[in-house]
Amino acid sequence: MSTQRLSGKVALITGGTRGIGREFVERFAREGASVVFTGRSVDAGKEIEEEAKARGENVTFAAGSAASEDDVRAAVDLAVSTYGSLTTVVNNAAATHLTGPGRPDTKVADVSTEVFDEIVRIGLYGTFWAAKYAIPHLIAAGGGAIINISAASSVLSITGRPSYQSSKGAINSLTRQIAVDYGQYGIRSNAIIVGFTNTGGVEMTKMVANEALMAPVRKTIMLPRLGLSSDIASGAVFLASDEGSFITGVLLPIDGGLTCHLEMPDTASAAALGD
Repeated sequence: MSTQRLSGKVALITGGTRGIGREFVERFAREGASVVFTGRSVDAGKEIEEEAKARGENVTFAAGSAASEDDVRAAVDLAVSTYGSLTTVVNNAAATHLTGPGRPDTKVADVSTEVFDEIVRIGLYGTFWAAKYAIPHLIAAGGGAIINISAASSVLSITGRPSYQSSKGAINSLTRQIAVDYGQYGIRSNAIIVGFTNTGGVEMTKMVANEALMAPVRKTIMLPRLGLSSDIASGAVFLASDEGSFITGVLLPIDGGLTCHLEMPDTASAAALGD
């Protein structure tokens, strides 16, 4: 049996009831961490908790929203009171129900202030509050890891979604600021830049099955497959583990090469055509 890479760690994971967030919860627990995770879906949260406990894992669900400072603070307190300390925070919660095709996070001139505010509140403020209330406990634990989940669209914008992309861009800056301010206490702060990832949900499954839609997406990815939630979780486990103990202030792309190139015509081929 392999050594558990997160044995002895206590992790708070926000937005952990579905998709990549659920993968974080399950992987961290499997790697030996004690986990408190948040989410708005009480039924899903309780189901994940019960399944984990049946496997003998230390997993506790904290119902709540990243849009509520009180809920975020309560989740931090629950992790410490339940498992005795806090060493790791994964800020994954995002207002995905408001962004994407057909949703109200459209273009700057069209998006309402209320929608912009809610998306930024959940993504950016939720990340800020989790870090704010966790940091004293991470210091008390002798250090730890903050892992913020960002997006490729925070560095290379796509059409629409100004609220979501603004929140993720600000999270990138906040990640670096925490690294600078708290590195002296042994706190490492990094962000994962997530590219197109097949999370396996109902909408995503329909999208992936539509090859006309997926063909241009596949062209932006340098590897011969789509990303999976497990790929993102693997990166988070590495950053949370002692293997990542000298890594801080990094924006780590896990995107199959999506952000490593410009989507432009092959200039070498164009030059050859001119001969």
